[in-house]
Amino acid sequence: MSKFNGEAGAGLLFMILYLFVFIWLFYAYITHRMKWRSRWSVLFFHVAIRLASQGCAIGFAILGFANKNIFIAFLILGAEGYFTLVLCTFRFVISWHQHNLPNGVSWLEPRRGAKIDSRARIRRLLAFLFLGPFALLIYHDNIMAAFHVLLALANSTIIVGGCYLLNADLSQFDSDDTQRKIRVARVTRTTGQGVFLACNAALLAIILVTIRNNRRTAPRKNGWFGVHPTLVVLLVTWVPLIVRGTYGILHSPNTYGEHGFSSHYTLVEYLMGVTTEWLACVLLSCTYATSRHDPPKSEFKPQGEGETRELEPVHASS
Repeated sequence: MSKFNGEAGAGLLFMILYLFVFIWLFYAYITHRMKWRSRWSVLFFHVAIRLASQGCAIGFAILGFANKNIFIAFLILGAEGYFTLVLCTFRFVISWHQHNLPNGVSWLEPRRGAKIDSRARIRRLLAFLFLGPFALLIYHDNIMAAFHVLLALANSTIIVGGCYLLNADLSQFDSDDTQRKIRVARVTRTTGQGVFLACNAALLAIILVTIRNNRRTAPRKNGWFGVHPTLVVLLVTWVPLIVRGTYGILHSPNTYGEHGFSSHYTLVEYLMGVTTEWLACVLLSCTYATSRHDPPKSEFKPQGEGETRELEPVHASS
């Protein structure tokens, strides 16, 4: 008979921890301390996904494979949570650039006007879709677009792997057909997680370059050891992110048994997966305090084709 167990209790604990972050972000939105169209929206979306993922974890811990859709949702939402967290960290770096670099423009992502020619937008999208990182040879000023495409493709690969499990008879967990489908799903999942890990390695390089440039240009009295506090927090955030990415590759379907989570699930999954994501989420939230006195982001006002673009200060936080 299904009952509430230790694995479900661990899932409930992290659901409560994520709920605290969700409430804080929601409060900041309704009190206008944060804008909806800002880097915080990506973090808010991540927290919402993690809440749903923890709900599925609780359900699967109690029901096991009696409802395999909960298991599939748990796997997919877990990957979605990591995807949004990596993307969120990139957005936080870009936001720091826009607030603190002299020209108000991030070298990862140019600031374009809202009215972009639709044909140019489609050409750029198709170039990154079919050429991947090699599209940077054409659009070398938009590095972040390549990361967007890579992360989206990796995320799609993981989702495909999860959907492939839908055709497996998980009630016959040890059958050859089920094990074959689990292996195929693991290959697709590992491929996607490998791309996430590679993007994480690139993220470290980006943060280190930003720190080096900040040490050269900013007064030492304005930071920790000559570095802006937000950059220090982002560097620390990278540690749980890379641990989570490494675990995503090493993760084995044998963690799951025919009745649900195996006995060592709580130690492995929650320590290497859920805890690291929650720590990264909390660290990103801490940048609210370290960036409160940053200069306002400049508003991008496009002129005519080929004319100079001007940057004017916007005093609302983002």
